[in-house]
Amino acid sequence: MTLRSSFPIVSILILVSFIFSSCAPNSKPETQHETTVQTTSVNKTPIVIPEFNGDSAYKFVQQQVDFGPRIPGTESHKNCASWLDQKLRSFSFDVTVQKGVATTFDKKRYNIYNIIGSYNPHINDRILLCAHWDTRPFADRDEGENKNKVFDGANDGGSGVGVLLEVARQLNLNKPEIGVDIIFFDLEDYGDSGDDESWCLGSQYWAKNLHQPGYFARFGILLDMVGAKDATFPKEGTSRHFASGVVDKVWSSAKEAGYSNYFIDKNSNPTTDDHLFVNRDANIPCIVVVDYNVYDRDYFPHHHRVTDNMENIDRQTLNAVGQTMLKVLFEESAMP
Repeated sequence: MTLRSSFPIVSILILVSFIFSSCAPNSKPETQHETTVQTTSVNKTPIVIPEFNGDSAYKFVQQQVDFGPRIPGTESHKNCASWLDQKLRSFSFDVTVQKGVATTFDKKRYNIYNIIGSYNPHINDRILLCAHWDTRPFADRDEGENKNKVFDGANDGGSGVGVLLEVARQLNLNKPEIGVDIIFFDLEDYGDSGDDESWCLGSQYWAKNLHQPGYFARFGILLDMVGAKDATFPKEGTSRHFASGVVDKVWSSAKEAGYSNYFIDKNSNPTTDDHLFVNRDANIPCIVVVDYNVYDRDYFPHHHRVTDNMENIDRQTLNAVGQTMLKVLFEESAMP
């Protein structure tokens, strides 16, 4: 993904100044989930929310990294795609692997593999969760010779996939009455700075060629770079423009769960990520949860660098994001 220097539709958003009180993020959530379930309520009806397992999500991130960088066209990419397919099937999801072809900014052609898992496919009212699973082929934000090296992509985008695999496992174990689609988008990270359309090729392909005719979801949540220690997730500009109500829903759930030191009440500039094309081309209101420092105005420190590895993945951050996702899903399942 990349920051957007200009975004005509939401240009008014980036005029808002970033004048905030100092608040350093903590490494631990405000409240810990000591029991196996969390109980909340919607319309005075008790809802039992399962406990997200940060250790399990961490393991899922590690397993992706063990394949090697998931660069399109490589054996690591092919093997990881097969593994993601099998993992979703093992959690009783119906799986579709959407195949396409895309041309990157450097005029190379690659096969796209969007991996789509559907939970309760018979339910028409659906929620979309997504992350990208590919790795950028070069560490271009690094220094010297490192700029041309490959990297593990543990946080970008192994972390989002790891969280969603654990969400899938919890859905299979607890079986809420809700329709959920999990999409792992391919070829998100092979873009060129300054060219918005060169990014997110997998989600662009999906949004214009939906895996089911007329597919629609009530809303979508994209996870990108959600595993680093002391991560902060501000309310991102593209999300606020297209789906402000979804932003409010997710950040409110995070606050109620005790994770407002991660899901901070601050705004950030618009970005180009998969959610932009889900909104623009598929007309599904979709937001992104992404680690971004509003003071430095930049992504997490190892973004597109060779140091994006497992040393920077934190189980507590994975847990904060995953528990928030489960809270949103289970509360939505209880809505009349």
